Amino acid sequence: MSDITGGCFCGSIRFEAAAIPNVTALCYCTDCQHVSGSQFYAAYLVDLDTGIRLIKGTPATHRVPCDSGRYKEHQFCPDCGSRLWAEVPELNMASINGFAFDDKTHYQPQFNHRTSSAPSWCVIDKSLEEVPPVIDSMTEIPTQ
Repeated sequence: MSDITGGCFCGSIRFEAAAIPNVTALCYCTDCQHVSGSQFYAAYLVDLDTGIRLIKGTPATHRVPCDSGRYKEHQFCPDCGSRLWAEVPELNMASINGFAFDDKTHYQPQFNHRTSSAPSWCVIDKSLEEVPPVIDSMTEIPTQ
């Protein structure tokens, strides 16, 4: 575990995450749009059991179904409502909100995901490739 830290808007929840993620992606699926309030979600994927550690507070959890039939558990601050990460225990994955880090420059997207769901007015960074099929079929990038 490294010292890359993050937390919610009000400071009630703090966490530490692996400095090197498994993958980072801009996810344009409709779930991510809804959760982020934007055209995409900045997904920073790490192993659930070793890639993220809660260091302050207790997030609230909201369990939702994925398109795949699996479930994900959104973790958010019960005080300010900030969305922090989603957990997919079945895949041992956590999808951290890339903008929940203290150092916003640490998040660097590697891929696009589900661009077919992007709003028609959205400008997609074409320099990023679509998520590799192995990642897509394995995780569907655990959406937030």
